[in-house]
Formats: sequence, C-alpha cells, structure tokens
Amino acid sequence: MSLPILYSFRRCPYAIRARMALAYAGIVCELREVSLRNKPAAMLAISPKGTTPVLQLSNGCILEESLDIMYWA
Repeated sequence: MSLPILYSFRRCPYAIRARMALAYAGIVCELREVSLRNKPAAMLAISPKGTTPVLQLSNGCILEESLDIMYWA
C-alpha cells in the first residue's frame, strides 16, 4: 500500500495547518515540498489550480483544501 502524498509549501499557513493535522492524527505521508515558482507537473496534473496544500490519497482521491485535509485526518 502506498503512502498518501502531500504537496506542501513550507511557509504557506494553510499547508502548515494541514501538516499539523496529519502529524497530530499520526498519519504518515510522503511530503513533497514544492517551489511555487516551479510547480511540479505531477501536482498540476492532479490539482490544476496550483496551490498548496494538495493531498493525494492512496485510493486516488485528491484533497485540495487544508480544511478538507484536516477533516480527513
């Protein structure tokens, strides 16, 4: 089973609260820090709006809002 993938930007307050919620819930995920100047194609393929955080779950679901990630966690 693969880990969920979290695309995050270090200083984004929304990404910070998503990371905190995942850590608090004890959820292990692959963290991919992105540069907002050079967004990875894999992130843009699943979330065309290009903002962080984005959580790609193992089942293929995509969560694009920090509040949705917090509720999921």
